[in-house]
Amino acid sequence: MVRKPCCDKVGLKRGPWTSEEDGKLINFILNNGIVCWRTTPRLAGLLRCGKSCRLRWVNYLRPDLKRGMFSESEENQIIQLHALLGNRWAKIASHFPGRTDNEIKNHWNTRIKKRLKPVEDAKKTQENISSTVVKDQEQTSEITLTDNVQSVNVVNESVNILDDVELWLNQETIDTSSSYGTSFSLEDSVNPSMGESSNIQENYVQQWVDSADSMLSWDAFCDSIFYN
Repeated sequence: MVRKPCCDKVGLKRGPWTSEEDGKLINFILNNGIVCWRTTPRLAGLLRCGKSCRLRWVNYLRPDLKRGMFSESEENQIIQLHALLGNRWAKIASHFPGRTDNEIKNHWNTRIKKRLKPVEDAKKTQENISSTVVKDQEQTSEITLTDNVQSVNVVNESVNILDDVELWLNQETIDTSSSYGTSFSLEDSVNPSMGESSNIQENYVQQWVDSADSMLSWDAFCDSIFYN
């Protein structure tokens, strides 16, 4: 459904308002109050659009309108409300009696926004730095974890190697002892025959000694006979 235009806009005056037009609008509203803005231009004797009359009254002519620079407290309140409401200027203006939404919007765009821009840029830079630091820390932790896993693997491999060496040494010890046992058993098996041969040799030596003694005693007997 298309909204019906407020006026025909044929033969209407455009451009800045004159003091005479302001006087007519003020006198009509003070005497009759605010009525339908569509009929206000015709009843006030103005060749203006109803929307133009409304904006002129609300933003410039109403008696409770507050003019002048915004105080520091008002600017801080505008910043807080804008953070909550965004660009809903009519809602923001309802918290400032005597201030219009158009005035607050213009002040935001021309003063406050420019003043907050360096702060916002600094916050963005700080956020970027923080995110970069977090990413670096995550990468560092991943690298450290990888190094620790590799170190554990190296230690496990070393332990396995030591276990293999120890097993090998134990096996060699068993083999050596078994060979020693075999050699001792062979020697023991050979020793009896060797003992017998040594006994035989001792007997031969003893017999030879006995024969030598007998010969020495015979020589002595002969000598005793001849020399006597």
